[in-house]
Amino acid sequence: MMYGPPPPEYPRATNSPTIILLASGLTGMLGFLIGFFAGMGSGEPPARTSQAPSITVTIKDSAPPGTDPAAPATTAQPPATEPTGAQPTGAQPTASAPVGSLPPSGLSGMRVLVVGRDIQPGTYRTTGPLAGQQMCYWARMRSESVQVSDVIAAGMPNGPASVTILATDKAFQTGGCAEWTKA
Repeated sequence: MMYGPPPPEYPRATNSPTIILLASGLTGMLGFLIGFFAGMGSGEPPARTSQAPSITVTIKDSAPPGTDPAAPATTAQPPATEPTGAQPTGAQPTASAPVGSLPPSGLSGMRVLVVGRDIQPGTYRTTGPLAGQQMCYWARMRSESVQVSDVIAAGMPNGPASVTILATDKAFQTGGCAEWTKA
């Protein structure tokens, strides 16, 4: 037995294929978009928080010691027997190689000098790249091997440069530079 008015009729689902197809399509598209936007960026590598420091080699405005600025430049290239390098000095910035980089291909006369045997610690200067070279390369190394991880400091001067080799350096690599002379 029922007391009171009869219960209201509840709305019935439509049997219209057009409405069913439209509702299913909208639900599917909404699911796709949520999945797409949620997945964006999941394949990206995490952002780097630290950057490797870079070294800048500088050149001097004046001619190297012992040369006559009025004399024409000679193209003779003396043999480089004692290259070394470390911390650049000078006034104008030149091209630089980031720490942990190896020299570009195409530089002539690439050599590795062992500190204490082939070269002594100290400050060395070069007049710049050999004739026909746009720049040269030097690197202070933690070991005698030529590995990117062993580079302490490096540079690619396109003019006169100086480098200080420390007693703690294991080797000095150079290529394409005129003779390095002790300052």
